[in-house]
Amino acid sequence: MRQYLIPFVLFTIFLTGCAAKPEVSWDYNQQINWPLMTTWAWFQPGRDNDNRILSLMAQRVHWQVSQDLAAKGLQEVPAQQASLWLSWGFTEKSKLQGTSYNSGFYSSGFYYGPYPWMMTNWPSEVVVNSYEVGRLTLNVIDPANHHVIWQGIASQRLTSDMSPEEQREYITTSVNSLLEKFPPPVDYIPQGTPQ
Repeated sequence: MRQYLIPFVLFTIFLTGCAAKPEVSWDYNQQINWPLMTTWAWFQPGRDNDNRILSLMAQRVHWQVSQDLAAKGLQEVPAQQASLWLSWGFTEKSKLQGTSYNSGFYSSGFYYGPYPWMMTNWPSEVVVNSYEVGRLTLNVIDPANHHVIWQGIASQRLTSDMSPEEQREYITTSVNSLLEKFPPPVDYIPQGTPQ
């Protein structure tokens, strides 16, 4: 039985590693001449922007976005000079997950054959747990008409009592994944778009 336990443990580790990566979706306006969009600024609604207080999360998001866009050759400029405005948002949503547990190798008279596919009437119980999923949304806005012309959403499972280091890693991973395909490639067409 031990020979089947090792692959199962490795598979579990693999799934755990995959779960750390956010699920990302993108959409954008194909009418935009993206290669010409080389300057950007944060969207600043209202007039009292000098008195804004940036949370720690906002500071991390702003810093990581700035780093990623600079690496792509986009320059941050004052809002009046920018060809793109950026805004972001964050929401949390509770989800449920069911996990089945084997209640024993030889319980209740059930028989386990020498191979996994010979197991019959495997006794198990299902435990349902709730967990939180964070959604980081990044919007790119056309300053001329205030329309969203690009949007990316990164969904990732949250852990309780995240340390500052874990929160920085969460933001870094989410922003990197969001901006992986920004600016969008010329030949990219969102799924479900009529051709």
